Amino acid sequence: MRLSDMSGSARILSGGLIMIFGYLPVLVDIFSFSEKKEKNLENSLFALRTISEKNAFFNLYESRQANEKSLIAELLQNTSPSSVFAPKTPFGFIAQTDEKISSPKENISPIKIISAGEFTGHRFVKNTIDSSFYADARRSGVPAAVVDAVVFNLSSRIDFRHSLKKGDTFEIIYSPNNVMQYAAIRTKNHQTAVYRFVHGKNSAYYFENGVKVSRGGRGTFGPPLKTGLRVSSGFGSRIHPLKGVYQRHTGVDFIAAHGTPVYAIFDGVVTRASRYYGYGNCVDIRHASAYSSRYGHLSRCVVRSGTRVKKGQLIGYSGSTGTSTGPHLHLELAKNNKVINPLSVKMIPNEAFSVPHVGNFNALKRQINKIVNDK
Repeated sequence: MRLSDMSGSARILSGGLIMIFGYLPVLVDIFSFSEKKEKNLENSLFALRTISEKNAFFNLYESRQANEKSLIAELLQNTSPSSVFAPKTPFGFIAQTDEKISSPKENISPIKIISAGEFTGHRFVKNTIDSSFYADARRSGVPAAVVDAVVFNLSSRIDFRHSLKKGDTFEIIYSPNNVMQYAAIRTKNHQTAVYRFVHGKNSAYYFENGVKVSRGGRGTFGPPLKTGLRVSSGFGSRIHPLKGVYQRHTGVDFIAAHGTPVYAIFDGVVTRASRYYGYGNCVDIRHASAYSSRYGHLSRCVVRSGTRVKKGQLIGYSGSTGTSTGPHLHLELAKNNKVINPLSVKMIPNEAFSVPHVGNFNALKRQINKIVNDK
């Protein structure tokens, strides 16, 4: 080949190289642009995928937040305040897995509404004394006016402050307008009940044996016997049953079978509880306002000297100890150390059944007993 040809070829080659290298930056830019475009596309696709995942995440988060709010609202509605503060988990506040969500235990009232008979619509409650009658009756839902009526009508027979113990029971029937119709206190040894009896336009409260409740309250003397006061020998001069001569009788003798419970006629302090000459087993009680009482011929005394007793409290049992011809109770009453006729002072009437219309009264007791004993 000629040199001139070679030089021409060289010139062509050099020109081509110059052209190629001249366009190299452009090609690089093209390839770079293409690579950037592909990366941008990949970035765009990645961005779109990320946004989608983020949207899905936010949707899941919002759904979970809504569930948490719903759960908390449910907890607030159905559980006690303490159970709201349950352990916190990544999913929010939830109840402990080993505990059931339950509503607080409700107190069930012992008061029942009578649905049949003469006392339809009246309230009946039966409950046990835990601390005191008044507190437990009020805690049972009995209105204060009814509780006060029970205490007022039974206080002559029951010492509500000292004689009642835990485990004793009470029963009350009262009307919708809070009028006490029946009340009973049951202790280990005995029961005391009172009934509201309506006769004509009048109404009054009577004990179970028909004796009318004294409206004098605690200011009057109560009966020494709950079986009725039947006089066998009165106060004053009489022929002594053993000596056969006239002799002043300083008290009143009441008929009472051997072992009949004898009760204090008023509040006071026992000054004697022992055998005393012809009185046999004798209990003396000093009362207020210079009064004192004596209970003679008892078979047994159940109080001691120095004991403070309440009206209607058991003090002994009737008998025939001392100078006596048979079982009875000898009662003496003195004022300023001078004996007086026990029947001359304000006491509960002598008749054992002072209630009018005894048959109707007994029918009333049967109706109430049915309510009380109905299971």
